Amino acid sequence: MVTAIIVAAGEGKRMGEDIPKQFLLLKEKPILWHTLYAFQYSAAIDEILLVINPKWEQESNNIAKEFSKVKCVIFGGKTRQASVWAGLKTIKQTDIVLVHDGVRPFVSKNLIKRVIEGVYKWEAVVPALPVKETIKWVEGSVIKKTIPRDYLYSAQTPQGFKYLLLKEAYVQAQTRKWLFTDDASLLEKIGVRVHVVLGEPYNIKITTIEDLKWAEAIITCG
Repeated sequence: MVTAIIVAAGEGKRMGEDIPKQFLLLKEKPILWHTLYAFQYSAAIDEILLVINPKWEQESNNIAKEFSKVKCVIFGGKTRQASVWAGLKTIKQTDIVLVHDGVRPFVSKNLIKRVIEGVYKWEAVVPALPVKETIKWVEGSVIKKTIPRDYLYSAQTPQGFKYLLLKEAYVQAQTRKWLFTDDASLLEKIGVRVHVVLGEPYNIKITTIEDLKWAEAIITCG
């Protein structure tokens, strides 16, 4: 069984809008709607847990009710990590968990399948793309070091894990007060080897106005 946790509990303050970014419209539908659609119509996904901001419960429920695979709408926490943990705690039984950002609406069925296949093979998987730009280490306004990009990848979601392995990492994080910005980092912390599968260029995370304009261009061009 494969469970997808869709994290949509953020307030999206970087957008400068009155509503969280997951509710902004793309082709007359909220960004979150497009994200849920991708998982609803992936044959590899059995159920979806939607983690939301309680301030936006009504709006979230209005979207979620359109998708039969959404089994539960859960209130998230103040951090992404707290929100994922809230989702994990509601799972009674599953084999694999995929954790996905609610504002990545262009995830493909192929990528979802690729991540799941990777989890069956390796237990912990992250989709990522090689970094193309030259990366500089900057302090103040001064370049201190140029970072070789040969081994640098930009991580995406959905990140996939064996359920019990991910839950153990989160239990330890709760006990030891660890705080990380993605799930793979927690697995790395407890010594698990996390493998990479190739991500997708259009699998963007919409966090800024520029991202939204790029997303509008993607969806317009189909």
